[in-house]
Amino acid sequence: MQQPVQEGFDHVRFLDGLKLNRRHGTVFAVCAAGFAFDALDFQIMAMAAPSILKEWNLKPQQLGFILSATGAGMLLGAYLFGILGDRIGRRRGFQITIAIFAIFSGLCGLAQNMNQLIALRFMTGIGIGGFIPIDTAMMSEYMPARRRGQLMAWFALFFPVGGLIAAFAARSIVPDWGWRALFAVGVTPALLVFIVRAFVPESPRFLLSKGRVEEAERSIRWISRGASPERISESTPVLETPSARISELFGATYLKRTVMLTGVWFFWAFSYFGLILWLPSILTRFKGLSTAEVFEYLIGFQCSGIAGRFVMSLVVDKWGRIGTLALCAAGAGIAAIVFGQQTTMIGIVVSGSVLAFFHDGGQSGIAAYAAELYPTLLRTTGIGWANGAARIAAFSSPALMGYLVPVGTWAIFGLLAAGYCLAGVVIACFKIETAGLNLEDSALESEARACATPTLAADQGRDFSYPA
Repeated sequence: MQQPVQEGFDHVRFLDGLKLNRRHGTVFAVCAAGFAFDALDFQIMAMAAPSILKEWNLKPQQLGFILSATGAGMLLGAYLFGILGDRIGRRRGFQITIAIFAIFSGLCGLAQNMNQLIALRFMTGIGIGGFIPIDTAMMSEYMPARRRGQLMAWFALFFPVGGLIAAFAARSIVPDWGWRALFAVGVTPALLVFIVRAFVPESPRFLLSKGRVEEAERSIRWISRGASPERISESTPVLETPSARISELFGATYLKRTVMLTGVWFFWAFSYFGLILWLPSILTRFKGLSTAEVFEYLIGFQCSGIAGRFVMSLVVDKWGRIGTLALCAAGAGIAAIVFGQQTTMIGIVVSGSVLAFFHDGGQSGIAAYAAELYPTLLRTTGIGWANGAARIAAFSSPALMGYLVPVGTWAIFGLLAAGYCLAGVVIACFKIETAGLNLEDSALESEARACATPTLAADQGRDFSYPA
């Protein structure tokens, strides 16, 4: 990797030292709304599943394939746009991926058979999966270092908010208009394409990583509301950095974090997506709830998930990423076993609320963690790679659970508990902590060895031998 330009790091320090202002609020609102809409388009399939199962007289295994189609598309989208996001930019990638999942989600309501719905959900998944690494990178790159961990955790709150909107929409639409009308709600995210074009410029960190300093300074003046950093040296040459390569994720510097993040995200996503995609159908098949009762239950379930993410956002910087995720892994694993054995409504509600609290709380910790493990040049590539592993889990888990449904709840929730616990084991084994570190520290570790930039280290007040 080429030596970073000193001038760029002056700008980076300036960005990290900014106080929060209304422009940060604008970026947060756009990225959080996109994340909520991403979750909405993902989860409306789960809300429609019980009605589709009945109308088309499907077997559980067939429904499992439909639910898995979105995850398969997300796998392709995460890898494709994880790489493209580091080449075409965050802003353009944001617009393209939202347009994809909004359009194809709306078309799902026109599907006439299982095969058509599988194809349309696959295309929807490409947009959903591609959006996440780009949205996460854009959000993290604009936020100042002191508040990034907490803001990223707050940002992650909006995934269950999207699920909550989906539950409210299902309760309002499905009983009177049917499941097809529910997918029309999935078109609404397209509005964000016009909003981001009008109000949010390209990420200055991305522009600096490409040597586009003048454009980066315009973005910095926008986010700082007119302020601008002084250049370290007017004579410092502007060097354009090369495009990110996937092979760098598996080099000596980043191999440990790539393996760790891939493992954590895979196991957590296996349980997370298996649960949220199958929960409505499990509640009707095994717990005896009516369709109307399921939608009411899911509203409460999503509220508990929001509470979990909010609480974890308050402690993630104090306890660290490792402590927060380990606690959530243990809590979710135990709650999954208990939930699977409940037969009374009070037991289903209480154990389900605890499960939602920890399983969403852990998910928010991963979102904050992932963005801090790689430098700007590799950020969406690294997030996209690990997120792609999560998408393998997202399509394999629902399909496998379709075969476990006839076995019973003990098999289903035993499998889910194993996923949460294995994620906790990976975290405990690798022990890579990032709380409170500058977003570029992971890049500087290798650069400091090769280029010896002690002035930068002194300016930051940190030891740059951050463990690879």
